[in-house]
Amino acid sequence: MQLVLIPLDNRPVTYLLPQQICRIAGIQAITAPRDLLGSLTAPSRPSGLNEWLTDTLKHKTPDKLLVCLDSLIYGGLINSRRGEETDSEINSRIKEIASWKKMVSNNLTVYAQSSIMRISDNYDNTEEKKYWSRYGRDIFQWSEMLHKNASGAKLTAGALSLAESRIEPSVREDYLKTRRRNFKANNQLIDYVKSGAIDFIVFSQDDSGEFGLNKLEQEKLMRAAQDGGIARKVMSYAGSDETMSTLLTRAILESTQKRPRVSVHYSSNYGSRNASRYEGQTIGDSVEKHVHAAGLNVINETDGSEDFRLLIHCAEPQQGDHIFLPGQNDLRRINSSEAVSRALEIIERSPQPVAICDLAYANGADPELVSELLKRPELLSKICAYAGWNTSGNTLGSAIALSVARWFSKLQGVSEQSEKAFRETMFIRFADDWAYQTQVRPQLNGQPVPDSKLAELMKPYLTQISSATGWQIPSVRVCLPWQRSFEVEITIPS
Repeated sequence: MQLVLIPLDNRPVTYLLPQQICRIAGIQAITAPRDLLGSLTAPSRPSGLNEWLTDTLKHKTPDKLLVCLDSLIYGGLINSRRGEETDSEINSRIKEIASWKKMVSNNLTVYAQSSIMRISDNYDNTEEKKYWSRYGRDIFQWSEMLHKNASGAKLTAGALSLAESRIEPSVREDYLKTRRRNFKANNQLIDYVKSGAIDFIVFSQDDSGEFGLNKLEQEKLMRAAQDGGIARKVMSYAGSDETMSTLLTRAILESTQKRPRVSVHYSSNYGSRNASRYEGQTIGDSVEKHVHAAGLNVINETDGSEDFRLLIHCAEPQQGDHIFLPGQNDLRRINSSEAVSRALEIIERSPQPVAICDLAYANGADPELVSELLKRPELLSKICAYAGWNTSGNTLGSAIALSVARWFSKLQGVSEQSEKAFRETMFIRFADDWAYQTQVRPQLNGQPVPDSKLAELMKPYLTQISSATGWQIPSVRVCLPWQRSFEVEITIPS
């Protein structure tokens, strides 16, 4: 099977992780050049990406095309809410979709992603327009009220007018104009699903509350899909950076008649009811939607007939967060001991491989869980996937994709290259989600450091991972790709 990938942007989790998943699965992936994709400060090059895609489709015979449309339509995820492209420019880019299947001789399957513009509840304009530093939380609250009002909820008299008065009229109009532009584009994409130009699409939704204009748009898009008779071809859920990995999971599973049998296990009795941070829903809701999006065959039996077990690690009574935002609760240290004990017991007793979705914290691993795992090599050897980064959706999509890729490789007969890719990817996930996010990142105090300093800080933890796993990783390179402390890039040179 040959796939063509156009990722969301050039970050490690959006650009490198999908390629690692393909290597584990033994699938050939032709990925758009990294220099054509967007970064924090520069958008992608839609015209260059379109030229590259046209050339690739004409000269290769891919079975499936997996494309994050934000890169082709807006210049990337961040530029989708920051860019100033006109409706006319957006329309001309969307029209290219109709030509993709006509360029290949075989039955090309197109899997796509497009974001529903997010609304962050903060004053951080790093990934937003400049006015977010002054009006961010005001826009969030105003948006919540607009959604509730549109849904028929009774608001306190004058509350909506008061919320609007806190935001400059020009800012309100610019914000709504950008939302209208993006929502119009997403409605056009529904039409391309109806015509068959797109076979499956995810409208991704990152950083959301329970209410907001983004939620209202999500409801309208799903209603349009239902009315158009294409509900099975359209999904929307909380998450964004992991969407390419989720599309990969579907592509892998739809390429084979056999589906893995999977059982789901929680490390706490009521953890599924915890609010999932930045998602406006519970952890249980997030798990259900991501399992469905991936197309997994979930069974209730736990008699060993499963192909692997999905371990949802979460503690009670709430999800922690390695990031502390002013004005919000400090959740950087929660008591997860009981959940950790239960998680270790689930792994120990499982007759099948276990995929760990580490959701005890947002923005990084549960340090207590990973610390215990690194003391137990016999348990580490049973893990077929691990992820614990950013939001619940990011973690779930990544861990599920890794576990399905590992299952698929065994179905085909694990090659030496696949085994090597699995070890290296697992090493990187522990190095990123645990070593960097929970051990090193707090030492940076939000400030980027030179690569040499970062390597020095990371070294003892990387050594600990190597020692616990027994994997001989000859060399590791680390850097901060966007020159901020939020994400790290960890690569293992060939």
